[in-house]
Parts: sequence; C-alpha cells; structure tokens
Amino acid sequence: MSDVDFVEVIILVDDYSGYEVRGLVGQHGISVLMKAVVDGEVSKVIFDVGQDFRVIKYNVRLLNENLNDVGVVVLSHRHYDHTGGLLGLLKHIKHTVPIVAHPDITKPNIYIGDGQVKLLVGLPFNISEVDKYGGQLLLTKSVLEVAPGIYFLGEIPRVISFEGVPKGFYTLDEGELVRDELRDDTALAVKVRGLGLVVISGCSHSGIVNIVRYTTEVLKDKPYAVIGGLHLIGADEERIKKTIDGLKKLGVKEVYVGHCTGLRAEYEFLRAYRDKFKKIHSGFRTRFYVKGD
Repeated sequence: MSDVDFVEVIILVDDYSGYEVRGLVGQHGISVLMKAVVDGEVSKVIFDVGQDFRVIKYNVRLLNENLNDVGVVVLSHRHYDHTGGLLGLLKHIKHTVPIVAHPDITKPNIYIGDGQVKLLVGLPFNISEVDKYGGQLLLTKSVLEVAPGIYFLGEIPRVISFEGVPKGFYTLDEGELVRDELRDDTALAVKVRGLGLVVISGCSHSGIVNIVRYTTEVLKDKPYAVIGGLHLIGADEERIKKTIDGLKKLGVKEVYVGHCTGLRAEYEFLRAYRDKFKKIHSGFRTRFYVKGD
C-alpha cells in the first residue's frame, strides 16, 4: 500500500460559504479537491461534485485552482447534492476520466416522510450521459487505490448498533418499493506517511464510526482526521455523544465537519475536540503531512 508525503484538501463547495475568500458561494452539498504528493508526483482527485457544477466552477476561479488535470472523480453515494455537478465537470475538463463509485450508484432514491414526497433524490441525470461526456464508470464494492496513497473504501460493513440510515429513504427492487439502506454510501481515505489516515466522507449514511473503523481495518493504519459531512443533523444527543466517543476511542485526533453534520453535533464536536475541531466551508483548505519533513 502506498502512502502520500503530503496532501492538501480544498472544499470546493459546502452548505456554508465561509469568509476567507470574498465572494465564494455556498450550496447544499459538498465537493472536495485533493492534491496529493508522492515522491514529487502530484495526483488530483475530486470527491463528490455538489449539486451544480456552475457553483464549483465559480468558486474554483476565485480559489485560483485548476480542474483540467484532475485524474479521477469519486462519488460517495448517489444523492443529487453529491452527484449533480458531474456532467458539468466532465464537460469542463474535456478528457477521459474514471468515475469511481459503488454499483448501487445507479439505483433510484425516493424520500417519503415528514410530510414530504421527493421522488428524485438520486442521480439527477441518466447514467448513460457519463460516457457521452468522457467519464468511464468503475463501479465496485471493493477497496480500490484510485491514486497513489488515496483509497476508495467500497461497501462499508455496518456493525455499530447506534448508527443507521434515517427513515424515509426508499428505492425500487424489481418494481417493488423497498427501504433503501444506501449501501452505496462510502468514503475516501488518504494514507499520510508518518501521520496516519485522513478519512473524507460525503454524508456518512453508513455511519462515520463504521467508516473509520473499517478504514483502519483494511488499510492497517491509525486514523488521524475526519473531514466532511456526518449526517447527524437529525440525531439526538445520545447518538451524537456515542459518535464522538466512538471516534475518540478509535484514535481520531482532528475533525473537520460541515454539510449535513448539523449545528447541535458541530457544537458537541467543538466542545469535545476544542482547537482540533474546524467547521468546513466553501474555500476551506488544510494540509496534512509530518511537520518538519
């Protein structure tokens, strides 16, 4: 297994726009750019693509970043706020690029609950359009090294009793409406030499403790940081506390959260992690490497 010497993580879009760079746009969803260095070679990976590429393109210009040399795109799961910008991104970069995701990425997703009916919560385009614009789908449930030191985690085993997909999500199975367990929900992990694992999650429908636990198991390294959405926005205080305790027991040293994490959970993470907690936003940047190297 490869390790990276250095990785920069840039939030291209998040629900909150931040304030460090004037004019950045926030939108419900998330998109993350990773620039990883191994032996002087740089790999660029995009994890999730928000719901509208126009927002990403606007923010990328203000951030002075370039997406034309992105080598791979990874999708955390099929929800529109993580996949909607894909076709726009493919049109923008104008070269063949692998799109890595779980095989269930193509299944429909329906939400019925809380007085709402949303029939199109999944991919907001026909999957055949990906090939039309130069994307090549690599659909797998297995762990896959998508760039040196950067790992797609595949299907996450769900063993933590307090973590589960919220009620109200459904899909279609041979014409029957059935509960959707969102088995396609996954994450990325970056192995940083001498530091440990940086786990990047889109929504954590599989449960962030499940995700980190599995990451340490398959990549044989200790966790260092968690970045992304934790989908605790509707969680009660008990689940939030168990989540924090679970991550601390696993050894997570730093947390960088936003998107669907929720204000109550962010507050509790701030109390628990203090200066090792950061709220992410459009334009947020951080770097991971062993200081002094």
